[in-house]
Amino acid sequence: MFGLGEFKKQVLGSIRQLEQQISDLKRGEQELRSQNARMMQLMKNMGRKIVCRLPISLESLEKGLIYDLIFGDEIEGWKKAAPTGIIVDIRPQIEFSRGAIGSSVNIPLDQISAKIEVYTKDTPMLLICENGVRSASVSELLQAKGYPFIYVLKGGIAGLQKTERTGSQVSESAREELVANA
Repeated sequence: MFGLGEFKKQVLGSIRQLEQQISDLKRGEQELRSQNARMMQLMKNMGRKIVCRLPISLESLEKGLIYDLIFGDEIEGWKKAAPTGIIVDIRPQIEFSRGAIGSSVNIPLDQISAKIEVYTKDTPMLLICENGVRSASVSELLQAKGYPFIYVLKGGIAGLQKTERTGSQVSESAREELVANA
């Protein structure tokens, strides 16, 4: 009888370890399924961009972002590659009035859910905010609503103005795009 109790403890301990391993495997399987679904969506969107001949950002692919990054000097190229695209400035009206990219549409962040519905799901959108952070969060909202062709201006208007002030590589067309209304 003495050895039976010890054996029972060992068996129960082994069963607990197996249950924990099964639980870990199930959690890992769920994570893999989630990653697989996200990867499939990225591949689908990338394929659609290739078919539509839209720009694809290598940096976005490397980072696994749901949007593509556009640098200030690439705005003109983006417009040519996505002639049906729109530039959506999501800053509040007061910030937009201080300076904006020509031909951009101002749809403030707090109104984006209601007003973005006027555009078709296949419309490429370049999102612009002050520094790129709000644009990145809006890209998630638009992705969830079914808009696959989302682009974000890296560094936002502040980054574009900084590049302009320092005289760094920015094309003449990009400089002309920044319209100061101040």
